Amino acid sequence: AGDLEGLVARLETVVKKLEGKAGGGGSGDSAETAKFVEAFDEFVSQCVDPYLAASAVLGDMADMQAKLFKEICTEQRNFLLVVSKYGKPAVSSSSVLNCHIVKKMGEMNDLRSKLSRKSDQKSHMMAACEGVSVFGWIGYPKSPKTFVKETKESAKFYTNKVLTETKSGNKSTEHKNWVNAYLEVFDGFYNYIHEHHTTGPSWNASISDSYSAIPFPPSPLPTQLTPPPPPPLPTQLTPPPPAALPTQRFVPPDELIRNKIFNKILNSSFFNIETNLTKFKLFNKSLVFNDGIVKMSSSKLQEFQENAPDLKIKDTEMKQTVYMYKCVNSVLTIDEKINSIVLDSCKKVGLVFTSVVSGVELINCQSMTVQCQGQMPTVSIDKTDGCLIYLSNECLDCEIISAKSSEMNVSIPKEDGDFVEYPIVEQFRTNWNPAQKTFVTTATESI
Repeated sequence: AGDLEGLVARLETVVKKLEGKAGGGGSGDSAETAKFVEAFDEFVSQCVDPYLAASAVLGDMADMQAKLFKEICTEQRNFLLVVSKYGKPAVSSSSVLNCHIVKKMGEMNDLRSKLSRKSDQKSHMMAACEGVSVFGWIGYPKSPKTFVKETKESAKFYTNKVLTETKSGNKSTEHKNWVNAYLEVFDGFYNYIHEHHTTGPSWNASISDSYSAIPFPPSPLPTQLTPPPPPPLPTQLTPPPPAALPTQRFVPPDELIRNKIFNKILNSSFFNIETNLTKFKLFNKSLVFNDGIVKMSSSKLQEFQENAPDLKIKDTEMKQTVYMYKCVNSVLTIDEKINSIVLDSCKKVGLVFTSVVSGVELINCQSMTVQCQGQMPTVSIDKTDGCLIYLSNECLDCEIISAKSSEMNVSIPKEDGDFVEYPIVEQFRTNWNPAQKTFVTTATESI
């Protein structure tokens, strides 16, 4: 972090020095402003300033974001001023030169995050944040014009949304003028790059010294050249406490920021396991929390259960979904009506439930048994080998959808309470019908 601040300070010193030379009336070519710098000033006055004025008419966040866009143009001009006075630097020095531009881009994105969801300028903000990346043309020396053109197309996705959303509004004309002024920025910048920076920034080839070789002022020497005297030895040596034994690891600044963001997210109520644990009232077996898995409060979960014949889920709500994952040789009972049930990658599992609002789904399962005691609109069986479904009198009209599955059977109750088992078709026969001029598929007869 200290090295980066030092490089930034050097950059500011060089820019001030160059600006002083340009305005100090010195003799020779060094006192003249390069043509591409003057052309950039002309681009800002002809293209960026009208966009700034159109944003001021809309006001609110659009105006604030346009002002940040103008500040980025100022930082870009400072960069071009350095380009006109020095040779091409190393990659690391070039990144330091553009650190202010990157910082301003981050401020634009931060401003967008503060926008209210009900604001009518959401698409405006998205277009501005998408288009400000056009100043990254410096990193595309082989085809900066193509990069500018692609950035404009990305921004047009949101400007088209602006035109659609504000077509019938009170300020439709103002919004249309804003879109035209904003897109004109890219057209003007494309022409500027085409004329002055076809293959990247036009560094001064007549000067041998590159930006990295600029004689920056030396760092100040420490006021104390000799080390301080060692502290006096204690009369009795005592071992350090256990907490002081490990050495503290140096944490880079970017890692500190990343950890701060992650801690803020993980400490929220959404990721609080202790808070959400009360919402998962699973009985008989404890709930397993895996690293990286978040359990939503709108569902109940049973996973990795083996040889558990009396699993039960109680106190459910009609809007909840039960998800059972990788359970083996177990039986799950649900006494109350819920929204839906999903059985995923289970083997030799029995499911007994009262009713579901949506349906039951079996995926990648083997040797499954499902019994419905109430209503069940649909049953979906996908990639499952071996499945027996018991229907009640109330759900005889349910729809059974199967794909890539085998050994599927459905049991229907009779008047005496016994069940009759019927197989579900697994094989099909397809023939060409000349009269209908199409293929006709029929189910093969069960043997």
